[in-house]
Amino acid sequence: MPERAVTVADWRAIELEESHPVIYDRPIGVRLLHRDERTGAEHYIIRYPGGLRARRHTHTAAHTVVVLDGWLEANGDRLGPGGYCHFPAGEVMHHAPAGDEPCTFVTIFDGPFDVKPTEP
Repeated sequence: MPERAVTVADWRAIELEESHPVIYDRPIGVRLLHRDERTGAEHYIIRYPGGLRARRHTHTAAHTVVVLDGWLEANGDRLGPGGYCHFPAGEVMHHAPAGDEPCTFVTIFDGPFDVKPTEP
C-alpha cells in the first residue's frame, strides 16, 4: 500500500495520549503523527508538563526537535517557539521544560523510538 501525505491543520487541536517513559518523573502527553514502515522513522508531538524532571539518556536513533510552544532546555540551551535541536544517535542528552511552564514540540526520530537512561 502506498504511503499517503500526513497533514495537521492545527497542532493545538491534536488530542494527546498519556505516556510515562522511564526517564521522566511523571507522565507526558504524546501523539504519534507518522511511522515509516520501511525505515522505522517516527514523528511525534510531545507535551511536557511544567516542572517535569528528566534524566540524562540516549536513543539508538538520531532525533530532531522543533519547539512549538513554551520553552525547552536541551543540553543546557534554552529554546523557545521555533527553536530547533538535533541529537545524534547514541549521544547522551538531557531535555526537559525550561522552568515551571509546559512545553510542546515535534520530535522526529530517524528510526524506531527507544530510550536508555544513563543515570539512576
